[in-house]
Amino acid sequence: MKKYILLAILCLGFAGGNAQARNTWNHGELLLQNGLLLTGELDYNWKAEIVQYRDGNTIKAYSAFQVKEFKYFDDRLNTLRKFVTMDYLVKKSVYKPLFMEEFGTGSLMIYRRLRHAREPITLTNAPTGGVDEKLIRNLNNFNYYIQEGKTITKLDDFFRESWPTIEQEFAEEIHRYHTSLVAGFTGNTLTKLLLISHYNQLKAQANWARQSKVAVQADAE
Repeated sequence: MKKYILLAILCLGFAGGNAQARNTWNHGELLLQNGLLLTGELDYNWKAEIVQYRDGNTIKAYSAFQVKEFKYFDDRLNTLRKFVTMDYLVKKSVYKPLFMEEFGTGSLMIYRRLRHAREPITLTNAPTGGVDEKLIRNLNNFNYYIQEGKTITKLDDFFRESWPTIEQEFAEEIHRYHTSLVAGFTGNTLTKLLLISHYNQLKAQANWARQSKVAVQADAE
């Protein structure tokens, strides 16, 4: 199911859009670092690095220093979007918390961030106004990162860092899928995202089969 959600979002990247940047309020949840959960209307300002929370006539703004994660249903994209706070490397051994969007889930998590920062990131505890819809729908307007456990790598390094392990684990299945993508002249970023999504599906199926086998053996005993 997660794979199809990702594919739906990816397909939206080619749909275009003409909405102008503006404040956009969506119903969602905001979890603060102190454990307080707020439910109400949210507006994420990606340039200012703040998320605004509106409850009735009261509006409060929170930075990544104060927020653990937040999520809301984006009416424009018709999908649930989730953001988590991650540490951003600004210089050697100095990190700054920033919001990253959860873009794909599974054994390999995918996070993304609009291209207004260049430094690498590492995982922690898990214009004025909104974003132009056309900007959001373009996959190439984002930097992507892959998380496995506590390790974070750039999507640009996918074939060097992650691909060898994937090949070794699902050689036949993943190569067949990769060949089909190459034959379709899929873009470089989209190819990598789809490969990760397919790997996550294969991994989930393998884990389910393993658990089912263990359960059957336990019942037999």
